[in-house]
Amino acid sequence: MGAVQVNRFRGNRWLRGALRAVATGFGAGFCPVAPGTAGTLVALPLWYWTGGWGARHFLLLGAILLVSVPAAKQEVESTGNADPPSVVIDEIAGMLFAATAVPWSLRSAVILFLLFRLFDIVKFGPAAWLDRRKGPVFVVADDLAAGLYAALAYRGVEWLTG
Repeated sequence: MGAVQVNRFRGNRWLRGALRAVATGFGAGFCPVAPGTAGTLVALPLWYWTGGWGARHFLLLGAILLVSVPAAKQEVESTGNADPPSVVIDEIAGMLFAATAVPWSLRSAVILFLLFRLFDIVKFGPAAWLDRRKGPVFVVADDLAAGLYAALAYRGVEWLTG
């Protein structure tokens, strides 16, 4: 028989605190009014910094996706709520996903921001199905679906308006 595995990170209060900070968008999730909107606003300077394309964007998006589920899990466990409003890392991930391959401009930022918030609030189809499920994976996944909807809608708006 092999040795019993021990999760040494579970008791690490520094790691738990760091994961909670990431989950809340470094405090944006504690905004008393519309924490999801505040979390989405956190994604805008990140999108500006990465330009929406290239290695910097994909590395940042990958890092956020990699840490988003453990961070959401930590916040869910800490609050006891299945989908706490303080978790905004999912909005950050969804907005950056929507901004992939969209060059930064003020016009594109406003349109994509409004589309993402619309699809994040009014969930339908697969996003609604994901939203009804419990667990940190689904906390993040429904916002990624909203990001996909926003990205497709943005491309439709761009096609129509030229």
